[in-house]
Amino acid sequence: MLIELLRLDRETQEEPLYRQLTFQISALIKQEVIKPGYALPGTRKLAAELGLHRKTVVAAVDQLVIEGWLETVPGKGTFVAEKIERVTPMGFNEEGYTLGKAPHLLVPQTLQRDLHLTTQRYHLDDGLPDPRMAPTAELARVYKFYLTRGNTYPRFTYGDTKGQLFLRKALCEYLQQSRAMKVSPDQILITRGVTQGLYLCINGLLNPGDKVAVGELNWESANANFLYHGMELIKVRVDKDGLDTDHLAELLQTHRIKMVYATPHHQYPTTVIMPAARRLQLIQLARSHGFYVFEDDYDYDFYYSAHPVMPLASAGNGNFVLYSGSFTKAISPVFRVGYLVANENQIDYLARIRRMVDRQGDGLLELSIGELLKTGIIQRYLRKNRKIYQQRRDYFVKLLQLYLKDYVEFDVPQGGMSIWTRFDSAIDLKNLYQEAIKRDLFITTGEQIDGNRLNATRLGYASSTEQELEESVRILRAILMD
Repeated sequence: MLIELLRLDRETQEEPLYRQLTFQISALIKQEVIKPGYALPGTRKLAAELGLHRKTVVAAVDQLVIEGWLETVPGKGTFVAEKIERVTPMGFNEEGYTLGKAPHLLVPQTLQRDLHLTTQRYHLDDGLPDPRMAPTAELARVYKFYLTRGNTYPRFTYGDTKGQLFLRKALCEYLQQSRAMKVSPDQILITRGVTQGLYLCINGLLNPGDKVAVGELNWESANANFLYHGMELIKVRVDKDGLDTDHLAELLQTHRIKMVYATPHHQYPTTVIMPAARRLQLIQLARSHGFYVFEDDYDYDFYYSAHPVMPLASAGNGNFVLYSGSFTKAISPVFRVGYLVANENQIDYLARIRRMVDRQGDGLLELSIGELLKTGIIQRYLRKNRKIYQQRRDYFVKLLQLYLKDYVEFDVPQGGMSIWTRFDSAIDLKNLYQEAIKRDLFITTGEQIDGNRLNATRLGYASSTEQELEESVRILRAILMD
């Protein structure tokens, strides 16, 4: 009886014959066409009748035994298993089968954020590097070396959750030379970017309901991270010098703040540099009130003065300052390698939390970036690119002054990769964004304070050549003049 019920497709089916045989026999058992105790023909007979190689039939029978549909009795043969769990058929009504449904998931408001994927030919983005100027050839060469040469086992097995020791040692030298930070490898946790570093700090050092101080103008992803974890955001004024630490001091009289999120080198989104007096006051407040400062130094390497302002973390404030940076701007956002610097106890604790959600980072990529740091390749590219980005900033400033002076106001930034641009109040930035997209130009739609949208946005210049900047400004001018 069984042989007559089997229909194997040798022409059009992509499934192997043994898989077809396995599926069809199990389906007949489920449908109770063949019942528990039914004796299957021998594998030789099945193979001969179906025109199959006996190994194909044996493979199907063995699989059905493993799955519990069949059982073999030595010396007697193979039978449909006696102890097959009975499944009650689904109910049927006029509308069809009553199928169970998974509960509908409501996405929290904090996660309902647009994901901007820039595919346009022209882009005045949030402030990203030009991938055409990244050390990709050198990175590919080093990555291939670590991928193929020598004893690969140590590189291909599980690694330290804190990140490759080679990269952490190279980072110690790099941070000392570029930022005057004296740290050991055990004070560094390699992350997949600043976002992961912030997530780990919130998860490990804060509790739901804790109060976190952020600028009234701030990085949206940071705010979303805090809110998702149940933090209460305390908004601090932002002015021409960045985060207003006098206002923070006033807020501390009535709020027990556990963490302050700050971007002192280039305040996000306005790009202004926090002066020394405010930096000192912020550290003094952290010491006296016992809160953490999460220092997001997202584009430290791109400064256009003779000497950059040193990070808060460079002054030996390891117990209070959690310092985070990444290679997003030095190389490209697609390479997810960043770092978190804190004291040894904090890093050890946060690394243990990281292990719960992300066993380790990309070990080969970490080794490769460590090699580029050790040999000075990244530093050389940064010096070269810094000059080019400064030239692009100056050229972009001239374009804005020449063609958009009736529509925008801005201050020339001392560093970074974008210009904080304030548009005339009559201009609808959301409409400007939509019209620009139609003309193959990407811009962002602007920032907001407490739900009130500002008529200002970051216009990134670093990722475009001078010719591309010209065309971008021409498109904006054409839209604004319509």
